[in-house]
Amino acid sequence: ARRVFARFHLGGCSNCAISESHTIGAISEDYGIPLPMLLDNLNALFDQGALAVGDKVRIPDEIRTKIPQLANVPEIGEVRSADAGAYIVEFGEVRLQGLAEDFLPVQASATPAA
Repeated sequence: ARRVFARFHLGGCSNCAISESHTIGAISEDYGIPLPMLLDNLNALFDQGALAVGDKVRIPDEIRTKIPQLANVPEIGEVRSADAGAYIVEFGEVRLQGLAEDFLPVQASATPAA
Protein backbone atom coordinates (compact mmCIF):
# COMPACT_ATOMS: atom_id res chain seq x y z
CA ALA A 1 0.00 0.00 0.00
CA ARG A 2 2.92 2.35 0.65
CA ARG A 3 3.80 2.16 -3.05
CA VAL A 4 0.31 3.32 -4.00
CA PHE A 5 0.34 6.16 -1.50
CA ALA A 6 3.81 7.20 -2.66
CA ARG A 7 2.47 7.34 -6.23
CA PHE A 8 0.05 10.00 -5.00
CA HIS A 9 2.85 11.66 -2.98
CA LEU A 10 1.36 10.64 0.35
CA GLY A 11 3.48 9.54 3.27
CA GLY A 12 6.83 10.45 1.77
CA CYS A 13 7.46 13.65 3.69
CA SER A 14 6.24 15.43 6.80
CA ASN A 15 4.02 17.78 4.77
CA CYS A 16 1.86 15.02 3.34
CA ALA A 17 2.41 12.16 5.77
CA ILE A 18 -0.48 9.85 6.49
CA SER A 19 -0.81 8.00 9.75
CA GLU A 20 -1.31 4.27 10.12
CA SER A 21 -4.76 4.96 11.55
CA HIS A 22 -5.82 7.03 8.52
CA THR A 23 -8.58 5.17 6.66
CA ILE A 24 -8.66 4.88 2.88
CA GLY A 25 -11.90 6.86 2.80
CA ALA A 26 -10.35 9.63 4.89
CA ILE A 27 -7.25 9.71 2.67
CA SER A 28 -9.50 10.06 -0.37
CA GLU A 29 -11.42 12.91 1.21
CA ASP A 30 -8.49 14.67 2.92
CA TYR A 31 -6.25 14.67 -0.15
CA GLY A 32 -8.89 15.00 -2.88
CA ILE A 33 -8.09 11.69 -4.55
CA PRO A 34 -11.19 10.02 -6.01
CA LEU A 35 -11.91 6.90 -3.96
CA PRO A 36 -12.40 4.63 -7.02
CA MET A 37 -8.98 5.68 -8.35
CA LEU A 38 -7.33 4.98 -5.00
CA LEU A 39 -9.06 1.60 -4.67
CA ASP A 40 -8.16 0.62 -8.25
CA ASN A 41 -4.50 1.32 -7.53
CA LEU A 42 -4.59 -0.63 -4.27
CA ASN A 43 -6.36 -3.57 -5.94
CA ALA A 44 -3.72 -3.57 -8.68
CA LEU A 45 -1.16 -4.57 -6.06
CA PHE A 46 -2.86 -7.95 -5.81
CA ASP A 47 -2.89 -8.36 -9.59
CA GLN A 48 0.86 -7.95 -9.87
CA GLY A 49 2.96 -11.04 -10.00
CA ALA A 50 5.24 -11.39 -7.03
CA LEU A 51 8.86 -12.43 -7.37
CA ALA A 52 10.61 -15.00 -5.21
CA VAL A 53 14.21 -15.30 -4.10
CA GLY A 54 16.08 -17.16 -6.84
CA ASP A 55 13.85 -15.96 -9.69
CA LYS A 56 15.64 -14.86 -12.84
CA VAL A 57 14.61 -11.43 -14.12
CA ARG A 58 15.61 -8.80 -16.63
CA ILE A 59 15.34 -5.02 -16.68
CA PRO A 60 12.63 -3.74 -19.03
CA ASP A 61 14.01 -2.03 -22.14
CA GLU A 62 12.20 1.23 -21.33
CA ILE A 63 14.08 1.45 -18.00
CA ARG A 64 17.40 0.34 -19.52
CA THR A 65 17.23 3.04 -22.21
CA LYS A 66 16.46 5.80 -19.68
CA ILE A 67 19.44 4.98 -17.45
CA PRO A 68 22.76 4.99 -19.35
CA GLN A 69 24.58 3.32 -16.43
CA LEU A 70 22.59 0.13 -17.11
CA ALA A 71 24.09 -0.31 -20.59
CA ASN A 72 26.83 -2.66 -19.36
CA VAL A 73 24.74 -4.51 -16.76
CA PRO A 74 24.18 -8.21 -17.62
CA GLU A 75 20.86 -8.99 -19.30
CA ILE A 76 19.65 -11.47 -16.67
CA GLY A 77 19.77 -11.04 -12.91
CA GLU A 78 18.70 -13.08 -9.91
CA VAL A 79 16.41 -12.00 -7.05
CA ARG A 80 18.49 -12.21 -3.87
CA SER A 81 16.04 -10.85 -1.31
CA ALA A 82 12.46 -9.69 -0.94
CA ASP A 83 11.10 -7.41 1.76
CA ALA A 84 7.64 -5.78 1.84
CA GLY A 85 7.30 -5.77 -1.94
CA ALA A 86 10.82 -4.47 -2.61
CA TYR A 87 13.40 -6.74 -4.21
CA ILE A 88 17.17 -6.76 -4.41
CA VAL A 89 18.36 -8.25 -7.67
CA GLU A 90 21.96 -9.01 -8.60
CA PHE A 91 23.04 -8.51 -12.20
CA GLY A 92 26.60 -9.78 -12.02
CA GLU A 93 28.48 -7.29 -9.84
CA VAL A 94 25.57 -4.81 -9.83
CA ARG A 95 22.83 -4.93 -7.18
CA LEU A 96 19.58 -3.12 -7.93
CA GLN A 97 16.60 -2.55 -5.68
CA GLY A 98 13.13 -2.21 -7.12
CA LEU A 99 9.51 -3.27 -7.12
CA ALA A 100 8.05 -6.23 -9.01
CA GLU A 101 6.99 -3.95 -11.87
CA ASP A 102 10.62 -2.82 -12.28
CA PHE A 103 11.69 -6.30 -13.43
CA LEU A 104 10.48 -8.80 -16.02
CA PRO A 105 10.47 -12.49 -15.08
CA VAL A 106 12.61 -14.64 -17.37
CA GLN A 107 11.07 -17.87 -18.59
CA ALA A 108 13.08 -20.94 -17.58
CA SER A 109 13.67 -21.87 -21.24
CA ALA A 110 15.15 -18.40 -21.89
CA THR A 111 17.81 -18.76 -19.19
CA PRO A 112 21.20 -19.87 -20.57
CA ALA A 113 22.37 -23.25 -19.28
CA ALA A 114 25.16 -23.10 -16.71
